Amino acid sequence: LKPPGRRTPFWDCRASALAPPSAGPPPPAMSGGELRVVSKAELASHNSAQSIWIAVHGLVWDVSKFLPDHPGGPEVVEAVAGRECSAEFEDALHSAGARREETTKLVGVLDGCQEQVENWRAHGWSEAQGIPDPDELKDGGYCSASVLVPALVAMAAMGAAAAAMFMRNKS
Repeated sequence: LKPPGRRTPFWDCRASALAPPSAGPPPPAMSGGELRVVSKAELASHNSAQSIWIAVHGLVWDVSKFLPDHPGGPEVVEAVAGRECSAEFEDALHSAGARREETTKLVGVLDGCQEQVENWRAHGWSEAQGIPDPDELKDGGYCSASVLVPALVAMAAMGAAAAAMFMRNKS
């Protein structure tokens, strides 16, 4: 089941992820560092319990070490082994923590998805964030709670201090 408001997937790398298709020259080299390009044939060859790769949002991930610990059981991952599975990944409503699972390793970019991955980067994604969250990226990029929460707390504290000083001076 898809959550309310989720639109047709736009992360398929047969179409550009966040930018309209262009008829111009090929995209420049990936600005955040060159990722290894993985062919669809190579991805497909990693489909056994000993070596499972999946492609999510144009990025190829080695999930072999995570297989035994997958909360839905290894069968869930084995069912999509060696192929592009963005829709299945998003349908499972993975958390931000699951997207940054430390035992999954980024292998590279799926052949034909270089522009899509460059678009993720242009919208604030980096490898350190794990599997991109299209909903976060389409809304203007990642905004880290680790920065927002302390800033809001500091502003509230300053407001309380200002109100206390005002009340003290008024008395």
